[in-house]
Amino acid sequence: MATLRDLPLTPFRYADALALGLTRGQLRHLLREGWITRLRYGWYAVVGVALPAGERWDLTRQDQLRRVREALADHPGCAASHTSGGVVHNLPLLVSPLADVELVRVEDAPSSRRLPGVTIHHTDTIEVPTTIVDGLRVTTMSQTCADVLRTRRLPHALAMLDGAVRASQVSADEVRGVLDTQRRWVGRPQALQVLDLLDARRESWGEAYSAGVIHLAELPQPIPQVELYDEHFRFVARLDGLLDHEQVATESDGEVKYRIDATADTAERVARSALTAETSRQRRIERLGLEVARWMTEEAMHTPEVVAHRINAARSRALSRPFIGWVLWEGEFRKLPLLPRAA
Repeated sequence: MATLRDLPLTPFRYADALALGLTRGQLRHLLREGWITRLRYGWYAVVGVALPAGERWDLTRQDQLRRVREALADHPGCAASHTSGGVVHNLPLLVSPLADVELVRVEDAPSSRRLPGVTIHHTDTIEVPTTIVDGLRVTTMSQTCADVLRTRRLPHALAMLDGAVRASQVSADEVRGVLDTQRRWVGRPQALQVLDLLDARRESWGEAYSAGVIHLAELPQPIPQVELYDEHFRFVARLDGLLDHEQVATESDGEVKYRIDATADTAERVARSALTAETSRQRRIERLGLEVARWMTEEAMHTPEVVAHRINAARSRALSRPFIGWVLWEGEFRKLPLLPRAA
């Protein structure tokens, strides 16, 4: 007989549990005792499951793909689109475990519907281009990106687009071409903002997401990936970002910087070593006259006001100190500021 251990670690359907061999009585007992919880009608999750971030992310994507396959089988006139299309295309896009599968109707009469766990979009103004990826019908890469830019929060949309362009999955011109066909569509103004903020020089999802947070806070946008040298032209650091007029270095740290695949007895030592190196690096940056505003990607995602506060605090501190180092910019060593102040 199946038990709690046989249930998936990601959200599951009532029918999935029965198919694994659990009885209705067992499910009622697990609910009553608090071992599982009801998320919404027909959907459940095991309580208290804790997994490493990377593993949670992979499991969530795999669960979304499984549900996309089921939804496409139930709705053969549709294609995966929006966030679900991004998962099919393997775009750098976070998806909630509870997110609906998103489809777009490409055959039959156009109509939008909201079903349990599935949202079906439609358009009656343009023909929706589709392709096949791993056997799944999905909107094309450029169409998918344009739809994500219109419908996801700006930081998520920017992080996805930065990563996709950096990996040569799509170009800005291709996405703009799709948006040009969506003149009166909801979310188009935001999508155009994201295109203006695009900068594939950013090297991580967290940096791009943070750039979106900084934009929403109406703060100046850091110049990404600037090389910093001391007064003797010795390399000091490659900065995530630089506010050149304010003399502020911005650093968006992800958990991966402080974690490696190691045994339990070495993990803490490795983390301590990484933190010590970061502290030493920051001191070298500050000695040259820059202040450092640092935050974790998790902070940018869940407490964005922390990012704005740390940037503004660093800007205030930096005003009283001269910059004595050099910045390598466009092949030349230069002093600050690098660019004219924006109007």
